[in-house]
Amino acid sequence: MKSALAGTLERARSSFDTINPGQKVVIGLLLAGLTLGGFFFYSWITTPTQAPLFSNLAASDASAIVEELNAQGVTYDLADGGSTIMVAKDKVYDLRLAMSGQGLPAGNDTGYALLDEQGITTSEFQQQVTYQRALEGELAKTLESLAGVNSAVVHVALPEDEVFVSDKAEPTASVLLDLAPGTALAGEQIQAVTNLVSSSIQGMDPDQVTVADSTGQVLSAAGTGVTAAAGDARSQVEQEYENRLSASAQRILDSVVGPGRSVVSVRADVDLSERSTTSKTYQFDEGVPPISEQTTTEEYVGTGAPVGGVLGPENMPDAGENAGGESTYNKESTTANNAVGETTEVVQGAPGELKRLTVSVVMDQEVAGNLNQAQMTDLMVTAVGLDEARGDDITVAALPFDATAAENAAAAMEAAREAEANEQMWSMIRTGGIAAGIALVVLVVWLRSRRGGDEEEDYEPLELDEEMLAELDRLRVASTREEAAPTDAALELEAVERAKVRGEISAMVSDRPDEVAAMLRGWLSESKS
Repeated sequence: MKSALAGTLERARSSFDTINPGQKVVIGLLLAGLTLGGFFFYSWITTPTQAPLFSNLAASDASAIVEELNAQGVTYDLADGGSTIMVAKDKVYDLRLAMSGQGLPAGNDTGYALLDEQGITTSEFQQQVTYQRALEGELAKTLESLAGVNSAVVHVALPEDEVFVSDKAEPTASVLLDLAPGTALAGEQIQAVTNLVSSSIQGMDPDQVTVADSTGQVLSAAGTGVTAAAGDARSQVEQEYENRLSASAQRILDSVVGPGRSVVSVRADVDLSERSTTSKTYQFDEGVPPISEQTTTEEYVGTGAPVGGVLGPENMPDAGENAGGESTYNKESTTANNAVGETTEVVQGAPGELKRLTVSVVMDQEVAGNLNQAQMTDLMVTAVGLDEARGDDITVAALPFDATAAENAAAAMEAAREAEANEQMWSMIRTGGIAAGIALVVLVVWLRSRRGGDEEEDYEPLELDEEMLAELDRLRVASTREEAAPTDAALELEAVERAKVRGEISAMVSDRPDEVAAMLRGWLSESKS
């Protein structure tokens, strides 16, 4: 076993001695790279996978948990600005149970959990305040689940229920949002916040919710509606309508004067207010029999003065005059209930009505100077659906265009393309140079290995006695020296000795050719060096 190991080490040393210093440097660098890569790979494999122990922690809770982890000697990492604690994945549940036993994270009980702490001696006022706090806490948790909202604070003002009050106050709410850096809520998101809050409180209107961010910007003011949302919705509707009309007109102009030779600007005034109109109409058709009819007749025949005249002392009748005369009184009245048709019409006006449209068209004078302006105006009127009765207006003009910006942009684009092409060319050159260098190194190593000949992989060291080794060394040294011409007797003696040694070497080569070849290669490498 020891001889085999020694033979292997001897072969390795002999092979290493045959290569030149450049190859040794390359082999050293490769071994260093493999060692470094293996170290990093081992570190990556042995590093435990981490998972969040707790997230969204308050500063006090995070400090207490970190202190407890340090006391237990647990490795951890902090993320999200210290609000998230990362530990090894296989220790998450054990550590959570341990921290729960320590009362961590402590936090502040909010939401409906406050109602669990009420006792039998709680007054009505305390119950009302606790319910309001619980409602505010639940709304804050709901709003914090929105994307981009770090924290939320909700305050609710609930009016007291009174029996003998006809005008009842409406509940109101205020919301303060702490947004993540670089986050801005759009109109629809602000409207979602107001709707979430108002829908959670009985009798609250969305207009009674005030929303503000941590910078003090009012996103929605109470009594004025969702101002930001309404403005965004109006701008979005107008922009979409204007873009659609501009694209329709621009396609026609590009086909006539060419791309980049005209500009169309459309301004739309859109009314987003909602209106509801109710009207009632009554119709009566002649010849339709009445639903009901009533006739009253009064008649009187008898003596006495007829009733009539003007009251006053001058017109008092004489008691003796016409006292014995007769009078007659007739009265007839008729009441008919006719069938009348009733029509009730309710018109709900949808938002988005176009109030006025203005269009401006500018064409390059170089290409539009010979065009019929009236014909182009008619084309634009038809393309955008202009209505003069509504007050719409259009202006079509042919003016010289300033092409300086376009030329500069084209020159910049051309320079960018040239720079990109040069960068690609130099990148290819660098890549080709690296590949050529690697190929050259491989070729040099291959040629040197070919020059050294094919080495046998498995052989054992040659076992020679001391006399044979001394003679072989003497022959090797004598071959490298320049000696003076020997005498005839010395030549004969040397020839006999050489014949003897040659015979022994021939026998040794016949018995162990591999060992002899390995030793000769070692001598050749030493003589070259």
